[in-house]
Amino acid sequence: DMFCDLKQVIQVCLLLEQDEMAEDGDSMEEQAKVGHKNILNNIDDHTRARYRRTFEYIMEHAPYLGSLIGKKKKREELTHLIGEMQNMVNHTRSEDASRLKSRMGSYAAPNPDKDLVSPPIHDDSKSRSKMGFNHPQLGPLLCPAKFLVEYNKDPAE
Repeated sequence: DMFCDLKQVIQVCLLLEQDEMAEDGDSMEEQAKVGHKNILNNIDDHTRARYRRTFEYIMEHAPYLGSLIGKKKKREELTHLIGEMQNMVNHTRSEDASRLKSRMGSYAAPNPDKDLVSPPIHDDSKSRSKMGFNHPQLGPLLCPAKFLVEYNKDPAE
């Protein structure tokens, strides 16, 4: 998942595992239960499933990371490794996005003979006020998928 926060994915999935163990009879302090519920109640089922898939993928492809989890003496190394992985995810996402810029026109007007971009985009325009998110057709294409429903409610906001 190129749009995840690895630290959050790992934290949430570990909390989910602890909750499952508590349901199976393992003891957990009441304060810990409340803390877990506060975090987990803010995460919908779709996001939980996405986090689990990402977590399982990471554990399968980076088993050393799994060996660091839960070891206090290895906490600094774990934090550093997660940071390095997150930096690589961010870099890869940025590289992928930069390649889309040259292809944006084909997404904005997939059939230029039949349906043009409206209002038209002019290269010679000095003003960018009607470009990017301010353009009625380009704005939704630039919006991250997780925010698209909210964006479409009020694009001006």
